[in-house]
Amino acid sequence: MRQAKVEIQPYTQWETGIRSPASACGPAAIAGLVRFWERRLARRGGAPFARLPAHPAEAVNAMYAACFGTPIGMSAPVLALGLRRQIKMRLRQSGLPGFPVTRRLHVFEAYRAEIDAGRPVAVKFDKWFSLRWRDRPLFDYHWTVGCGYRIEDDGTEYLIVHDAGTLHRGGTYSASRERLVPYAPHRKVLTLVAFRIEETAR
Repeated sequence: MRQAKVEIQPYTQWETGIRSPASACGPAAIAGLVRFWERRLARRGGAPFARLPAHPAEAVNAMYAACFGTPIGMSAPVLALGLRRQIKMRLRQSGLPGFPVTRRLHVFEAYRAEIDAGRPVAVKFDKWFSLRWRDRPLFDYHWTVGCGYRIEDDGTEYLIVHDAGTLHRGGTYSASRERLVPYAPHRKVLTLVAFRIEETAR
């Protein structure tokens, strides 16, 4: 077996205080990715820059407002735009060089390369707009953060994702946790959005 993971701080969309929790999976994913890149930028030095609020609910609410969250969720282009804008703002404030870039990944090997390079990936499950209505994926319509992968000895490939939490009956919830997702049966309902900072603009 081969496995690799990137350490991230996950956010839970059902956290007490989040204003629109049912549609906050996209903003929660953005918050996790922004927090990850804030830490990388801080290690590079530069001037201080505005950071996500320390309280998880405030951080998700901030990303919901700033990154065009809606009651019906968030498309991949909107999430990518919001993420680029957030990191671009931090680069400018810090005076650090670089240009934020997002791109869609279409195969497991590309996802694996991002994880091996130490970069988490936004992972969307969507059987509705992919017209896979009879499929039974782990999630019907949901953003998560891909933080790793596993390849079994027989070659079976898995994504490792933080699931943004689970709402239970009675209003209680579980915090975001890692989930193992077999790639092949989910491939047609997945959208994978990678992010990196390039040294110069294209």
